[in-house]
Amino acid sequence: MGNRTSSKQPERLPQRWALIFTGAVVAGAIFFVLAGPAAALGALGATVLGLNTLVA
Repeated sequence: MGNRTSSKQPERLPQRWALIFTGAVVAGAIFFVLAGPAAALGALGATVLGLNTLVA
């Protein structure tokens, strides 16, 4: 018989990534309002990297 533990649904992301993406979007939105789109993208990327290091 085979191993039937695999499901057809994609694997869900861990909860920490939801926290990281939420924090990054909030930081990006704040920087977008204050300094424009280039700063927002920088803040978004820096927040993802920082939170990934902090939470991991």
